[in-house]
Amino acid sequence: MADGRLAEAASALRAGSRAEGVRVRDRREHDAARVSALVQLAALHSQRGHWHKALSAYKEALQILPDTNTPIVGWTRHSVLSMVGEIYVQLQQWPMAEHSLVSALAAAPHHAGTHVTLAQILARNVSIFFASRSIEAEMWFKKALTLAPNDPSVRDQFGMFLRSQRRLRESAEQLVAAAQLSPTDSTRAASAARALRDARRCRSAERWYARAVQLNPDDAEYHSNLGAILHLNGKYAAAATSYRRALQLQPNDDITITNLKRVRALMSKQRRK
Repeated sequence: MADGRLAEAASALRAGSRAEGVRVRDRREHDAARVSALVQLAALHSQRGHWHKALSAYKEALQILPDTNTPIVGWTRHSVLSMVGEIYVQLQQWPMAEHSLVSALAAAPHHAGTHVTLAQILARNVSIFFASRSIEAEMWFKKALTLAPNDPSVRDQFGMFLRSQRRLRESAEQLVAAAQLSPTDSTRAASAARALRDARRCRSAERWYARAVQLNPDDAEYHSNLGAILHLNGKYAAAATSYRRALQLQPNDDITITNLKRVRALMSKQRRK
């Protein structure tokens, strides 16, 4: 939407949010219209990068919403407080972002996604605050896992957090679990393989790289990575086959060309013995 249309839409939504309700028969309908206008207005301001204006609109909506988590036109205190937290993240106001998300969890304590977001904020700012916050972040991740043990995205994020802590074996366990929960997702299969390789579990990594190739046989990077782990595991002929397939899909990849030359040299050396 062009800036002019955005400004026009913002003006209309602002007018709607300020409509007087003195003579309305149904106060709930009036409040619903105002909340809807304010949330849409905040979204428009966010689209333009006007974070403080977006924040103001969300806070105004919170004044209308009931203290309970009862929805008004689909919006609840939890959902709006979560969006307030996202705005504070954009502004890099981390304590305020944390406060908003804790408030959101008070309204909806069983929302796994909010636990994950709060954990990510704490993990991102461990160095800014103090190291013990990483323990707190892990606690929130584990709460999210308790609430949603079969949600692969929760395990993805927890796995990445553990990786950032250099806990590579634990990270691999979470990313493998995420891949197992998404058996047709090639991206998660490849992520599990990388994590296993980083954890030096190369045989298991080989199986997951092969799975990624099986799920997406036209991805050159997957073939190249499978070749690399086969190469590392001493399976030179199979590695060469994977490298060649990668080069068919992406002919000028320098790394794959170099790796194919190396594995051919090793195969030649083996034959001379």
